[in-house]
Amino acid sequence: KFKRITKDPTNGIKQRVNALILKINNCFEEDKLSKLIGEYAPGYLYGVVKTHKVGNPLRPIISQCPTPTYLLAKYINSVISPYCPSSYSLKSSLDFVDLVHSCRNDGICAALDVESLFTNVPVQETIAVICGCVYNHETLPPPVIPEELLIEVLQICTTESPFRHPNQSLFLQVDGVAMGSPLGPTFANFYMGNLETNILHKFQLKPLL
Repeated sequence: KFKRITKDPTNGIKQRVNALILKINNCFEEDKLSKLIGEYAPGYLYGVVKTHKVGNPLRPIISQCPTPTYLLAKYINSVISPYCPSSYSLKSSLDFVDLVHSCRNDGICAALDVESLFTNVPVQETIAVICGCVYNHETLPPPVIPEELLIEVLQICTTESPFRHPNQSLFLQVDGVAMGSPLGPTFANFYMGNLETNILHKFQLKPLL
């Protein structure tokens, strides 16, 4: 999932991001994104304590705020989010409570949890899922950004964002998505939404709810 690197690639990534920004802006009559100016740096790794688990392990967060891909990731996240599969999704815990109160109460409530979800989301497979949803949506028109450009943007924002370990070593996350990336939750939602849709579609005996 992670690759140790010896040289900081930030300046080269900044140049490539600016080239992508130019391509994106060429898709619109007015510029959507501003060119990157100034200093950027690798992201940084820190931990959040899991107070609800035995031993209080740390949840690793990779903040990408200082990286040259951060603002591009935020923008492209806003573009693709409306296309995310939502057949089996809830917007909040309150929606879940309302749903439970409205259904029969003679069944079994089951929970399945994906271990280390963000780290285990397969990036290339998920990019293919995203493109399938974005450019073949049943009701929403596709964005003006070409598919080839979207793929390039998604790849650089997920697999080429260096970060610094607390011991000052540099790493790239080459697969999976980072908690701390604007695209992290969105990638997880696209992958799991597609997985759930495919699995439940094949079942003859479906869950009551």
